Amino acid sequence: MSMITIKNLSAGYGFVEVLRDVSLDISAGEIVAVLGSNGVGKTTLNNTLSGLITPKSGEIYFENELISSRPPEEIVDLGLIHVPEGRKLFPNLTVRDNLELGSYRRGKGERSQSLEMVLETFPKLRERISQLAGTLSGGEQQMVAIGRGLMSNPRLLILDEPSLGLSPLLVEQMFDLIKRINSKGLTILLVEQNVMQSLTIADRAYVIDEGKVSLSGTAEDLRNNAELKKSYLGL
Repeated sequence: MSMITIKNLSAGYGFVEVLRDVSLDISAGEIVAVLGSNGVGKTTLNNTLSGLITPKSGEIYFENELISSRPPEEIVDLGLIHVPEGRKLFPNLTVRDNLELGSYRRGKGERSQSLEMVLETFPKLRERISQLAGTLSGGEQQMVAIGRGLMSNPRLLILDEPSLGLSPLLVEQMFDLIKRINSKGLTILLVEQNVMQSLTIADRAYVIDEGKVSLSGTAEDLRNNAELKKSYLGL
C-alpha cells in the first residue's frame, strides 16, 4: 500500500524555487532515504510534506488523501509526523515534558502507554526522565526528539538529519535504532547527508541534486552506483 505519493512537486520561498518537479513514493513499512548535500532542497521537501510550505505546483497524497493544501495541524492529525533537523527541543523543560508534548494533538489517549514504549526503546531516557532537556548530550537530545515524534503514534515518521552533530559511534547507534523502530512496522522517510550509512538501512532511496531527483532505486543498487560513489566518497 502506498503511504505517500508525491507527483511533480515544485516548492520554495517567495520567488525562489528550491524543488523542481520532484516525484517519489513510499510504501507502508519501508525506510526510504532522501539523500543529498546540504542546500539541495531536502529540508524544503520535509517542510512541504508537513504543510509548513505550500507547494507552487504538484500534488502530495498521504494514504491516497490529497494533503498538498492542508494546514500542518491537520497533517499531524492524519499521522504524518516530522522530527526536524536540529532537534528543536524545549531546553528548560524536562525530558518527560518534552516527550509528552509529542502527544498534544495526536495520541493523547495512549499517552502513558506511548511513554512506556518510548522509554523501552530508549532506556537511557528513563534515567534522564526528570532532567532538563538542555543539559543532555547531543545523542540523548536526538533520542528525545525521535521519542517525542513516536509519542504521537505516527503512521509515517520523517527524520530530518538525525545523525547531524553526532560522533561516529553515536551515528552508528542512531542508524541501528532507526532500523529497530522500522522493524516494528513504522514507515520512515529518512532525510540525510550521510549517504552510505543511510543506504545500509534503507529499502529504497532518492538522491536530490539542485532541487531535482537525480538518482533513484533500491538501496543496494545505489550503494553500488559508480556515480554516487564518485560524488559522495571521492572514489
